[in-house]
Amino acid sequence: MEESILFSLDFEQQVLLAALLAILASDKLSEEQLSILGNFVEAVGQNILLIQAVVSSKPTSTNSDSSSKTQVQDLQNSITLLQQDLETLKAKIAALEGKQQ
Repeated sequence: MEESILFSLDFEQQVLLAALLAILASDKLSEEQLSILGNFVEAVGQNILLIQAVVSSKPTSTNSDSSSKTQVQDLQNSITLLQQDLETLKAKIAALEGKQQ
């Protein structure tokens, strides 16, 4: 699996990228939409940290190769679900924007 460019950035580049994404994502959003989006992004982060805590607290098994594949599959499934949730959120924001105009 190819490593994402995000993980190769140093902390300053990550901070700048995060700031840029926040500015771009929040452009032209109302206060209510900003609150929804901010809470959603925070929830995604909390869930990622929860997954990391659960994964790191599990004892190492003797069959680590199969366990690793299962974990990767589970994470890929979680990412797919998060992507679907993100698309739903985008559609809801677009619908809200349509109602305000």
